[in-house]
Amino acid sequence: MKIIISENQLGLIRRISKIEKLLDPTMDSVYEFIQFGDNIPLRMSDYDAFTSSVAMKLANELVNETNLQGDKRITLRNQMQRFILNNYYTKMREYFLGRMKGSN
Repeated sequence: MKIIISENQLGLIRRISKIEKLLDPTMDSVYEFIQFGDNIPLRMSDYDAFTSSVAMKLANELVNETNLQGDKRITLRNQMQRFILNNYYTKMREYFLGRMKGSN
């Protein structure tokens, strides 16, 4: 079986290691931002805001490192957001629940 990877997919694939490297610090900064400086753990009702903010912040950070413009830039950013939400869902959930319990 032959797998063909398009240029759009290649742009995402090349950034996977960077996503994995930046995911933990991004989760830390987003969690602390959503806390608004309080040391009170977030509630489960804040979970969706946390995951979407982590994906958006990370995707924007990575797309800002490119020279892409217009639709290509937006397409790559959206692909990275979906990729992060779909592939790192468990890691983000474990992080969030761990912080809720105060173990992180």
